[in-house]
Amino acid sequence: MSFKNILPGFFFITTLFACICPVTAEQEDQYLLSNNAYEAISAARELMDKNEYTQAESKLTGLLSTNISQYEESVANQTLGYVYIAMDKYSQATAAFIKSVESNALPDEVTHTINFIIAQLLANDDKHKESLIYLNAWFAKEANPKPEAHMMAATIYYRLEDYGNMISQTQKAIDKSQKPEQGWYEMLLAGFYETNDHKNAAALLEKMIKLYPGKDIYWLQLAATYQILKQYKQSLAIYELALRKNILGEPEIIQLVQLYLNEEIPLKAARLLSDEIDRGKVSRSVDNLELLANSWQLAREFGRTTEVLTEIARIKNDPGIYFRIGQVYFEQENWQNAIISLEQAIKDEKIIHIAEAWLLLGIAAYHNNDLSRSAKALNRAISYKNTREQAQWWLNKLGDRMNEKSS
Repeated sequence: MSFKNILPGFFFITTLFACICPVTAEQEDQYLLSNNAYEAISAARELMDKNEYTQAESKLTGLLSTNISQYEESVANQTLGYVYIAMDKYSQATAAFIKSVESNALPDEVTHTINFIIAQLLANDDKHKESLIYLNAWFAKEANPKPEAHMMAATIYYRLEDYGNMISQTQKAIDKSQKPEQGWYEMLLAGFYETNDHKNAAALLEKMIKLYPGKDIYWLQLAATYQILKQYKQSLAIYELALRKNILGEPEIIQLVQLYLNEEIPLKAARLLSDEIDRGKVSRSVDNLELLANSWQLAREFGRTTEVLTEIARIKNDPGIYFRIGQVYFEQENWQNAIISLEQAIKDEKIIHIAEAWLLLGIAAYHNNDLSRSAKALNRAISYKNTREQAQWWLNKLGDRMNEKSS
C-alpha cells in the first residue's frame, strides 16, 4: 500500500517551496536559499512532477554532498524524504526527514508537520517507542488535534501494551468526533478488557448495541461481561434475547444452560439443551450429555436422566456411569433397576464410588427382598471406612429381618 494513503493531508509538496527563493543583496533571512540550492531543489521538484524520482534523488544527494547551509541541508533532506516516499523507500524517507529537523533550521510550522510524518513512518515500521517521541512533540504544538491523530496515538500505545494511554487517546478521539468510527469503539472496548475494567466494558457495549444492533458479537460480549461482573440476571436476559435472535453458537448455549442451573431453573436448562442437541446446534458429546443428564436430574425428570446416562454409558463403556444410573433408580425407589445398574458398576473395583456402590446395592436388594444379595453387598461395604457405619446398621437390620423369617 502506498504511504500516501497512510499520510493524508501531508503530501502537498508545494509547501516545501513556500520559503524558497534566491538570495539577493537586499535579503538576508534565515529561511532563504542560495542560487545553487534553489536551482537544485527546483530541478528536483520538476523531476518529481514528471515521476522521475531516481533523477530527483540524484539531484538532491548531489546538492547534499556540497558545502551548503544548515537550512539548505534541511530543505534538501525534507524534499528527499518526499522523493523516497514516492519511491516506497520508507526507511530512507524516515532518515531523510529526521535529518531535516535535527538542526532546528526549518520554520516551526514546517518542523511541526514533518514531526507528524516521521511519527507515522516510524509507526508503520513498528518502531513505536521512537514514533511516540515525534508524535508527542507534534501534540505539544498542535492546538486542536483531529480525532484521527488521537487514534494514531491509541494504536501506537496499544502496540506498546500501554493500555491506560490507549484508552485515554481513544476516548479523546471519540469525544471529538461527531460520528466516531465503529472500530474506535472496538479499540476502546479492547482497552477496557485488557485492563479488566469490565464495568466500563459493559457500559460501552450497551452503547455499541444501540448504535450497531445488528452486530451479533456485541450481544455475546455483553452477556459474557455481565457474567464476569456476577450480574447473572442481566447476563441471562441478554443470552435469552440472543437466543431469540438465533445468534448463539454452542459455547453460548452451554453458558445459557449453566446460567439456568445457577439460577435454579434446571427444567429450562434441560429442555433448552435437549432441543439444541436434537437440532444439531450443540454437539452430542459426552460432556454435553453429562450436562443434560445433570439438568434432567436436578429437574427431577428421572426417566429422562436415566435415558441420557444409559447413552453415555454405551459411549464411554464406563462402569462409573452405571453407578450414577443406579443412584437415580435408587432415589426413585426403583429397586430392581437400581440392582441391575449397580451390579454393572461393581464389575470394576477401581471405580471411584465402589464403597457407595456396594452399600446402595445392599440396601436396594434388602428392599427388593433379595436378602442373600443384600448380605453379600453389605459385607463388602463394611470393609470400606466411609461406608462401614451405615453398612453395619443395615446388616443389623438385615439380621433382625432374617431372624423374624426363621422364627
